[in-house]
Amino acid sequence: MAGKLFGLKYDNLDRYLDSYAKYILRQARHILKTREDTGNLSGSLDYSIYKKSKGYDIRFFSAAYGDYLDKGVSGNQVSRSYIGMDGNRKQSPYRFTNKMPPVDTLVTWIQSKGMQGRYKKEASGGKGGQFMSHRSLGFAIAKSIQKKGLKGLSFFSQPISYSFNKFQDELEANFAKDLEAGMSIKI
Repeated sequence: MAGKLFGLKYDNLDRYLDSYAKYILRQARHILKTREDTGNLSGSLDYSIYKKSKGYDIRFFSAAYGDYLDKGVSGNQVSRSYIGMDGNRKQSPYRFTNKMPPVDTLVTWIQSKGMQGRYKKEASGGKGGQFMSHRSLGFAIAKSIQKKGLKGLSFFSQPISYSFNKFQDELEANFAKDLEAGMSIKI
């Protein structure tokens, strides 16, 4: 990836961009550790650094559903937000309207967690306090998610917004080191 412009090498800059991207991934994995079930999303996190004509471009990737967890999903009664790259709260671009999350997926999750729901004590039909089926519990959770949505974790944007000022300072320092090294070789 070593960049070369005006006959100068940018080894320090390349190393710093690589270390910064790895730092963001570590922070994102730390945030996900508190909320994730299987670790699949955390394992899917990756980055690429591209050299463009006007600089570098760092891109972060995750599994397809990662964007929903990063930015959250608004319910049809509760609006959800996430922390943007600039550090400000932004409205989630995703929303549940008349569809619920798939109940079968929630049933699988319920079974993997070993959860067992109960009907309320004052439930009608003589079911008060009885255990409910996994499917009934899955439906109740799906209905709640449809109404309340899913909270955004901001696992990529939060570490970037918190560290951006330091990133800019370090980027300039590493660029200066590369310029000094290149100029001392030329002179």
